[in-house]
Amino acid sequence: MEVKPKRKKSHACSVCEKTFISPSHLERHFRVHTGERPFKCEICQLRFKSQWKVTIRSKVHSNETPFSCVFCEKQFKSKEILNSHILSHTNEKPCFCLKCPLSFSSIGALTQLVVSKHGSKERKKCKQCPNIFYNIARLKNHMRVHTGRKPFSCPICERKFSYNTNLKVHFRIHSGEKPWVCPKCLQ
Repeated sequence: MEVKPKRKKSHACSVCEKTFISPSHLERHFRVHTGERPFKCEICQLRFKSQWKVTIRSKVHSNETPFSCVFCEKQFKSKEILNSHILSHTNEKPCFCLKCPLSFSSIGALTQLVVSKHGSKERKKCKQCPNIFYNIARLKNHMRVHTGRKPFSCPICERKFSYNTNLKVHFRIHSGEKPWVCPKCLQ
């Protein structure tokens, strides 16, 4: 069996110095710095940084759900959403904690453990309000309230969120997932 050598990353970003294997990869990355969104969804006119996000966006506008779960036959609009859903059936936990033997099905759950169980006991006070935190990660997350920073972006519609949990709730709009049942009407 012949092993292909890795391609050299010789194309460097002039802003952050990150390197890429081709000029097209560098060009796509550079949009992170410029904010350019040259690709447009012809249905809703939203603009995107890459063509594949337009393709994903088009699925939002269709009722097509070509991906089905082999365990429960639930239908999904994308393979990514399906793969995330399948973990709920398999009890697979691919995200491992480096400080203890626990593992989780999502990076969000792992992060929550690290923050809550492995954080420092020293109190951290917010400099802009009276809130106090027991670890630096929670304080950093809290600072988004003051800065307006929204690092979590929906891969389908690109709406941004301050917290990953808010993104997960929002994502149900696209996936059609309804994890709760109304106690009155049972729907």
